[in-house]
Amino acid sequence: MGPGGNLKYERLGRTNIKVSKIGLGTWQFGSSYWGWGKELDEDGAIKIIRRAIELGINFIDTAEMYGNGRSEEIIGKALKGLDRDEVVLATKVFPYPWRLTPHQVVKALRGSMRRLGVSRIDLYQIHWPSPIFPLKGALKALEGEVEEGRIGSIGVSNFSVKQLERARSYLSKVDIASNQIEYNLLKRGAEMDVIPYCLREGLSVIAYSPLAQGLLTGKYGPGRGPSNLKRRIFLALSYGKIDWDVVERLKERAEEMGLTPAQLAIAWVIRKEGVLAIPGAKSLEQLESNFSASKVNLDPSMEI
Repeated sequence: MGPGGNLKYERLGRTNIKVSKIGLGTWQFGSSYWGWGKELDEDGAIKIIRRAIELGINFIDTAEMYGNGRSEEIIGKALKGLDRDEVVLATKVFPYPWRLTPHQVVKALRGSMRRLGVSRIDLYQIHWPSPIFPLKGALKALEGEVEEGRIGSIGVSNFSVKQLERARSYLSKVDIASNQIEYNLLKRGAEMDVIPYCLREGLSVIAYSPLAQGLLTGKYGPGRGPSNLKRRIFLALSYGKIDWDVVERLKERAEEMGLTPAQLAIAWVIRKEGVLAIPGAKSLEQLESNFSASKVNLDPSMEI
């Protein structure tokens, strides 16, 4: 299914790859953190992936660490029998120091390709910058994989401006296509430097956790959080003191516009050209709601 309907598409960085402004994040597939085996199983995950593709969502993001490879395997099963060109697949290598040697990063790539059941990965990303291991060798090896056609483009995740500049300096034949960062109404630090840099330089910003791991859905409030203990602990570590005033303003504005808080939160993230969002979904209902956010047109300067 090509671009159509109300879903917006744009180029991934300076490549010729067209991606939907709203993609599908798959951290939840295979992860007990998100209630795997209780709130979601493999059959449900496959239905979500296939329905996303039916809707025209062509950008699916995963990582080798999600469910220890289970997420990639599930996506591979979901894509069997489908037109490979319908989907832009993105995955990530986890930067254990030994994974970022030229040999090991290529080995990791091959492992992801095997689990996904594909001969090409459209966007291959370094999941986190390594504080102790140089990236030059790994990036040069991945540049070779682009030339060989096994990778469509190279991306990074959670990189600062300085780290982006250094990574780009190591590449001579291709450029970094994207930087995947945590960005939402409660986490806006990237607006100071990373997002302006990326947009100025033609790198796509891929926003993960656009709903702040559920905090922006309207389900939670002061003293009322997720039932899953792991999630409560992780939220406390990730967000610290939560600005519930922002959440309340989001709910009020969404009601005025006839939207759910989640729909408005996602629409706000993707309001600027060059910024994509990859919300996860644990049900078809959540997927449909996320997709509906693509129909919302917001002024790029809108504040909530």
